[in-house]
Amino acid sequence: MQNPIKKKIGQTSSLRAMALRLALIIVLSFGFALTHTTIADQPNSESTKPDVSIRFADATSEVPDFQRHVSPLLGRLGCNGRACHGSFQGKGDFRLSLFGYDFAADHSELMAEGSSRIDLTNVDESLIIAKPTDADNHEGGLRYKKGSWQYRVLHNWIAGGAKSIETPQKLASLEVIPSEIVFRSATDKAELRVVAHWADGSHEDVTSLSRFQTKSPEIAEVDERGQIRSGIPGDTHLIVQYDIAVVPVLVVRPFVTERPPTSTVENKNGWTHLDGLVQTKLDKMGINRSELADDLTFLRRVCLDIAGTLPSPDEIRLFLADSAPDKRTRKINELLETPAYAAYWTTFFCDMTGNNSQELRELSLNSDLASQQWYDWIFERVNKNVGYDDLVEGIVLSQSRLPDEGYGDYCVRMSRMLQSQNTDDFVSMTSMPSYWMRRETQDPPARAISFAHAFMGVQIQCAQCHKHPFDQWTKDDFEQFSRFFSGVEYARARPNTPKDREEFQAIMTGLGIPPGTRAGNVNKIIAESVRSGKTVPFPQMNVTKPKVFKDQEKKKQEAKDKRKRGPMYYTNAKLLGDEAISLKEIDDVRQPVMNWLRDPNNPYFATALVNRVWAMYFGVGIVNPIDDLSLANPPSNAPLLDYLSRGFVEHDYDLKWLHREIVNSRTYQTSWQPNETNANDRQNFSRALPRRLPAEVIVDISLQASSNDDANQDFAKTLDDRAIAIAGTALGRANNRGRGAGFALEAFGRSTRDNNCDCDRSAETSLIQTVYMQNDKDIHFLLSKRDSWLGEMRAHESTVASDSKTPSVEDLRQRIERLTRLKTNLEANGNSQQSEQIANRIAGFESTLKKLEQPEATVVSEPVSDALHGEKLVVEAYLRTVGRFPSDTEMARCQSHIAEDTDFVTGLTGIVWALMNTKEFIVNH
Repeated sequence: MQNPIKKKIGQTSSLRAMALRLALIIVLSFGFALTHTTIADQPNSESTKPDVSIRFADATSEVPDFQRHVSPLLGRLGCNGRACHGSFQGKGDFRLSLFGYDFAADHSELMAEGSSRIDLTNVDESLIIAKPTDADNHEGGLRYKKGSWQYRVLHNWIAGGAKSIETPQKLASLEVIPSEIVFRSATDKAELRVVAHWADGSHEDVTSLSRFQTKSPEIAEVDERGQIRSGIPGDTHLIVQYDIAVVPVLVVRPFVTERPPTSTVENKNGWTHLDGLVQTKLDKMGINRSELADDLTFLRRVCLDIAGTLPSPDEIRLFLADSAPDKRTRKINELLETPAYAAYWTTFFCDMTGNNSQELRELSLNSDLASQQWYDWIFERVNKNVGYDDLVEGIVLSQSRLPDEGYGDYCVRMSRMLQSQNTDDFVSMTSMPSYWMRRETQDPPARAISFAHAFMGVQIQCAQCHKHPFDQWTKDDFEQFSRFFSGVEYARARPNTPKDREEFQAIMTGLGIPPGTRAGNVNKIIAESVRSGKTVPFPQMNVTKPKVFKDQEKKKQEAKDKRKRGPMYYTNAKLLGDEAISLKEIDDVRQPVMNWLRDPNNPYFATALVNRVWAMYFGVGIVNPIDDLSLANPPSNAPLLDYLSRGFVEHDYDLKWLHREIVNSRTYQTSWQPNETNANDRQNFSRALPRRLPAEVIVDISLQASSNDDANQDFAKTLDDRAIAIAGTALGRANNRGRGAGFALEAFGRSTRDNNCDCDRSAETSLIQTVYMQNDKDIHFLLSKRDSWLGEMRAHESTVASDSKTPSVEDLRQRIERLTRLKTNLEANGNSQQSEQIANRIAGFESTLKKLEQPEATVVSEPVSDALHGEKLVVEAYLRTVGRFPSDTEMARCQSHIAEDTDFVTGLTGIVWALMNTKEFIVNH
């Protein structure tokens, strides 16, 4: 992930550091543990100041700097943490900025008159020294001792005049040595050294002023001095923070230290570059891949992942019979052309962008129609494989009105859409403005948060109030970024311009609504007018120059003197991690944002989408959580994420290229069954992780599995009654399942699109899900309705029985041989009841075989014909639900169940119901 901060923070800028890294590579190449490298092994460059713990260990006349030393030290001591003086309420009438981002405010608070926090005449009486060195007098306990280096840093700063800083200094980069750690045993140790490189050319060891944390303490534990202890096998990151910099350090302890080279484990023919990048990490981890998934597993997995649809029984048989080496690639391409693919991934984009029916209540008299317009607009572009950047541009730069369209014409067009319930005209628009017209995102900060989440995979809401704890963003960064969204206004009532207001009033007059009519009456008249085919006024989105309003007190004063009313306009704004942009000559301030997103060097736009799509296929992202691309949440395989992100951009944001690149890989097609090295691996993609299917897919495949043969075969080609084709979040409408799909979708965790978090969709299991699949009337209705597979079978049971084909002699001999082996196994396991049932079936088959072997044999006993037909239908039930053939044991159990039930179809219904209630049915593996 090409993050700008990574270009500046964490890059080596000295020849000494480069030489050190080369030395470390040489050490590693000879198999020695990197973990034995210590600070003593890394001599300071002459141009690098030693750490403050060394410089202030004894008495010194050096005066520390507030930004470089004092503020970071307060952070290390926990003073500006959220549980202490960094909380919004502060502690003991003393409040610091959370994590120390606001140097001016913190210095002002320390120097507050009458507070005694800083005593320039009697330094040791300063409260920031007296209280932390007295455990009994300080609620936070003893933070440091008198005479310690921490004491001397604060003492010398106060003695030197407790000076502030006029302008914050710029940290050019933060170097952490070593940048990667490989442990070999549970007893290994290591320590970090941190060097700050400032924009003025100075360098300083800041290890003692940095903060360290580990993402997985069971794998690597780090203390406040940067000393690390090895733990269990695995990989994790240590996070180093100083000033605005956040730098991750990879820590690896291989699962297996000695293993065969990959080339001897498996032939690499057909591997892609993606597979090589995954393998490089696996080699470092001492992990072997699982075997390649078999054809049945691959086919079911890829159909569900690409199109949210099960393969039909005929599709399974044809795929197994195909011996061509490219059959998997052809199947992938075939699925990418189905309507189900477009619908499934449109739902993905609707989740991402927040297509929430409730949020659109004020946009239209019919919020369901507004959600459908949103869905259909995206569907059209996914179906035509429009570039992802173009799709997003249609949202980001959207307008309510067509070019040169007046307000009256706009209302005519929208009224006709509402009356016809047809979305074709909306879909044909180049833009989709509904995104900007959601009820809960009508102020710039809310829009900035929503936008960053949807199109950048970044959670910036923390920076709205304070320095982001896990990233570089400050409160000023958030405010600057929000300015880009202050130029969008949602006009709920009267339009802004005189001409538009004139046309608005003409429409209102035509509806018989005079000025001053109560809002409730207005809404009632408009609703009645729509039903009668009249044109009604519609809300619209306006794009204006960005605005900022002054604080409340100043606005009141300006209203009094009537001299400076109205908004002030921003003159510039700053993109996240980028330079400030002048807004004076820009009509639509969203344009610079879209240009920035589309820039090939943008660190978020392509990366966020790639990471989300990867997570859809693997159940886990390369970055997790998938919507938190922050410096403290690094990717598990950065080269892999970089490769896919660059390739996505280079292929013009081609979504189908991305799908093909991932799904054609050996990595995606790996079996879920673990080996001795990868059983505990959940983030390096050495095997497929079994994952519960999304709510919409569970609902759909329940319908598909129970559908008649024609509907089952064409399920990916039609969107009739598909849950993946439900547009918004209003789920109560009735359908072919017997009632609305809302209950099932809610039970299985469909995204409600209520907040800016991908966690809004849940894959957790619950008791209510089990109860639904076992007992809910929806499931029983699907299995019993007249046009279902079982329903049609029951209606034609006699015909099915009479049409049974006479078995061949060879077929009977094979069945007898197979059942004999099964009977032997059952007897060996002590299962006498099933063994007896199998013996009876063998006897029946032998009797039939004897008759067939007679020269004039022409009749087959009806019971045997039923048994053979029953086997065929049991196979069909397995293929419809779990996408595979039943084992001999499973077949015997099913036949026994059918024989014991009241009638054949009832017995088969029980088998289908049981299969739909297995984990195998609702899990992709």
